[in-house]
Amino acid sequence: MKVAYLNLGCPKNQVDLETILGGLAQNATIIDDPVSADAVIINTCAFIESAKRESIDSIFDVVSLKELNPNLQVLVTGCLPQRYKEKLAELMPEVDRFFNAVSAKSVLRDMANYLQQPLRQEERYPLSPRHYAYLRIAEGCDNRCAYCAIPLIKGALSSRPLPLILDEARQLVESGVKEIILIGQDTTLYGSDLTKAVSLDDLLVALNDIEGVAWIRLLYTHPAHWRDSLIDTMASLSKVVRYVDMPIQHISDAILDRMGRKIRRAGIEKLIDKIRRKMPDIALRTSIITGFSGETDEHFAELLDFLQDIQFERLGVFTYSREENTRAYRMKDDVPHDVKMQRQSAILQLQEEIVERRNSSLVGRHLTVLVDEVDENQMAAYGRSQWDAPEIDGNILLSGSVVKGEFYSARITEANMYDLIGEVL
Repeated sequence: MKVAYLNLGCPKNQVDLETILGGLAQNATIIDDPVSADAVIINTCAFIESAKRESIDSIFDVVSLKELNPNLQVLVTGCLPQRYKEKLAELMPEVDRFFNAVSAKSVLRDMANYLQQPLRQEERYPLSPRHYAYLRIAEGCDNRCAYCAIPLIKGALSSRPLPLILDEARQLVESGVKEIILIGQDTTLYGSDLTKAVSLDDLLVALNDIEGVAWIRLLYTHPAHWRDSLIDTMASLSKVVRYVDMPIQHISDAILDRMGRKIRRAGIEKLIDKIRRKMPDIALRTSIITGFSGETDEHFAELLDFLQDIQFERLGVFTYSREENTRAYRMKDDVPHDVKMQRQSAILQLQEEIVERRNSSLVGRHLTVLVDEVDENQMAAYGRSQWDAPEIDGNILLSGSVVKGEFYSARITEANMYDLIGEVL
C-alpha cells in the first residue's frame, strides 16, 4: 500500500502525523504524491476560522482525486474531526473515514485496523530535516483562555512522564537530531499534573545532560506561569538556546482580563525585565491578537506603544477569530473586520522596522549557524542562528561550502528585512 499525507497546522500536529506515519511505514510505503497513492491522510487544524477553511479546502482538493482513482481512500484526522465529526460526515460523505481520537497512537491503531495493515510501534516518520525534531512534553491545556478552542479539542493538561520524554529524546539524537524543540499547549505548566513532582526546570536539566544534543529550544510558554527558577535554569544551561516563545496576546489590563490570561501588564513587564537581565542576548518571540471583543482605539494605542517600547525580537500577530463554544463566543464581536486588519498591519509595520534595525546591527558579527537546506549544486544554502526557530523565523543565506545539518561559524555581511546574508568562515 502507498500512503500519501498532507499536514496542516502547528508542530504539535506534525508530531501526531509523524507518529501515525511511523506506525504505518513498516508495512506501507510513504509517498509525497497523493495522485499515486492508495490512501491519503489529511491531518487538519481547527484552531481558528482561517485554519478551518484551509483544512476543508484541502479535503475537497484531495477528494477530487477520486475522479482519477475511484479506489483512493481519503482519511481525515487532526483537530477538525475532533471538533466537528458529525457535521463533517454530513458535509463530506466522499471522505472514507474520519478519525477523532485525541491520542495520535489511538488514531494510529484505528487507522491501521481500517487499512488492514499490521501495526508496529516504531520510531516517528520524520517530516522535518533529520537534524532537528519537535518533542512533545504534554498534551491538552488547563488555561481556558476565553478565546481559545484548544481545551475543547485537546482536553485538560496531560504531561508525559519524564522518563518517556528522555527516552524519546535519546532516540531522536541517535537518529541524527541535533536540535530538540520542546512543544506543548503550555510548556511552562509541564509536570504540574503529575503525581511525582517534576517541572520544566527538571526536564531542561535532564535534556541538557544528553550527549549529542546541541540545541534545546523552548516554544509555547505562558507568561503567567514563569518562575524565577526557570529563568535561572535556562541561564545556567549551555545547550538551551537564548530563545523563548512567549505569547502575551495583548497588554491592556482590560483586554487581558476579558481574555482570561491570568496576568496583567505589570506582571508581563516584570517578567520580560527579569528574563532580559538574566539573559541579555535572549531573543523573545511573542504573539498578539488584534480586534478582540471590547478592544477600543485606546486599548490598541496602548498595545502599539508597548510594542514600540519593548522591542520584541520576533513577533506574530493574528486577527481575533470568534470560535463557538468558547467563553468569548458569548461576547460581542464588536471590532469590524477591516479595523482588525488595519491594526494587524500597523503592528506588522512596526515589527518590520524593529527587525530591520536589529538585523542591521548584526552585520559584521560572527554567528553560529545550523544549516537547514543546501541545493544540489552547492549554489545556495540557508540556516538559522540560535535566535530563530524553523519555519516561523528568519533565515541566514550562506555562501561557501556547507553540509546540511551541520554547524558553522559565519560572518554576517548583509541584512534584509527578515533574513541575513553571511559567509562561512
